Amino acid sequence: MIGISMPSVTLNHELKHCYENNSIFNQYKILAKKYQVDLCMFSFRQISTNLKRVDALVYSCMQDNLIRKTVALPRVNIVRNTRYVLDQGQINKFERLRDQDIHFINFPLYRQANKLQNYELLQSHDQFKNHVPPTKRLSFEQLNSFIRQYGKVVIKPIYGSKGRGITIIEKDQVQYQICQTPSGKNAFRNSRNQKMVSIPYSQLKKFYHENFRNPASFLVQQWIPFKEFNGRPFDIRAVVQKNGKNKWQLTSRVARVANKKGQITNLSQGGEMVSFSILHLEKYYMDIREFCLEIAQTFAKLYPWTAEMGIDLAIDKNGKLWYIETNFCPEKTRWATIYKTPFEYAYYLYTRDLNIYL
Repeated sequence: MIGISMPSVTLNHELKHCYENNSIFNQYKILAKKYQVDLCMFSFRQISTNLKRVDALVYSCMQDNLIRKTVALPRVNIVRNTRYVLDQGQINKFERLRDQDIHFINFPLYRQANKLQNYELLQSHDQFKNHVPPTKRLSFEQLNSFIRQYGKVVIKPIYGSKGRGITIIEKDQVQYQICQTPSGKNAFRNSRNQKMVSIPYSQLKKFYHENFRNPASFLVQQWIPFKEFNGRPFDIRAVVQKNGKNKWQLTSRVARVANKKGQITNLSQGGEMVSFSILHLEKYYMDIREFCLEIAQTFAKLYPWTAEMGIDLAIDKNGKLWYIETNFCPEKTRWATIYKTPFEYAYYLYTRDLNIYL
């Protein structure tokens, strides 16, 4: 039996979801029949206090039925979640289960979203350090130093997503040019929400103290001059996943182009997806693939339960490849990346464990 778990919902909600919109269940049903394995669909919250059993929806591939019952917790579980888990009780439960060799594939711990930690990890490896922008925790002294050294810098929340709360500062011959994205959760897909201001050199410290009341929660790094398409900067989102042979593979890659007035490529900030062929990026494909697989293998040593990640990359105007950041809850749109590849990896672990415990 393979588990399908959702940490952030209750079982009653999941039951209602399965019957009102059963497309998710039907996709797993196809795979369960193909591999002749039962399914156990449950909320992480429904696991018993002794971590042995779970109240779940169980699908029998032989009888082709779905019923609710309490069963032994599966040893291999696919986690369906699009948000990092902050609940410390759930995190403690996850870690206790891992100690018992129960797999929760892609359980997204909040600490994995720490951009500064992830930059520092890659910078500590020789093969990456020249492809990771110089990055430090924000302070006014560090900001000044980076501006003097690079002329243009970007400030990001250490824990942030969807391009929210980003500040770009560029020094020209007479003043600072500043672009800020909104930090509110509802401020998406509207480039007019991006704030553009110019301030004299003497006002930088005032701007800093007014905008970064908790500077330790931000990082500052060198701005990378992204390659452009029709005058608009773009970056690349590549999804890498573990497959049924326990190997990392590149399963998706797409370019994201900033809107006509912006510098931020995130779709939530008005960017748009463009195919590699339109941008004539085919010559970079093998380098991107090898770079992403090396990054995935490196992060997997720190987060061994992770079997997929969305890696953001950029190509600068000289054709050099740069690491931007990693999302451990990547959005996916194709059936193979959402269902097939994660299930095949889970089935690999399931059959491996069967051989171990029989």
